[in-house]
Amino acid sequence: MKTVLVVDDEQDIAEAIQAILEEEQLRVVTCGNGREALARLKEEKPDLAIIDVMMPVMNGYETIDAIRKDASHRFPILVMSAIQPPRAKAEEQRWDGFLKKPFSLRALVDTVNRLTSS
Repeated sequence: MKTVLVVDDEQDIAEAIQAILEEEQLRVVTCGNGREALARLKEEKPDLAIIDVMMPVMNGYETIDAIRKDASHRFPILVMSAIQPPRAKAEEQRWDGFLKKPFSLRALVDTVNRLTSS
């Protein structure tokens, strides 16, 4: 069973994503901020991370930078945000996908399936 790490400080959004992805037979681990996510990566080996940009403690950009600096973390990253981030940021951090909030459930499932199918 593939594992998806969901990092979002809005618990209701994280729980909704978890419920949807569990229906797709995926194991989901949720974290409320980037620092918590980095700590969980010591135990978990996700096949995909879905990371919100705007979070307290450690924002999504900082979290992605830390993940990409660690060569042992080789998994796709799907970014989600209510604002459209600069294209240069996506290229710099090597994002594998982006969803603008609010997004449809179909868009989420299709993107996750595409990113976890390899």
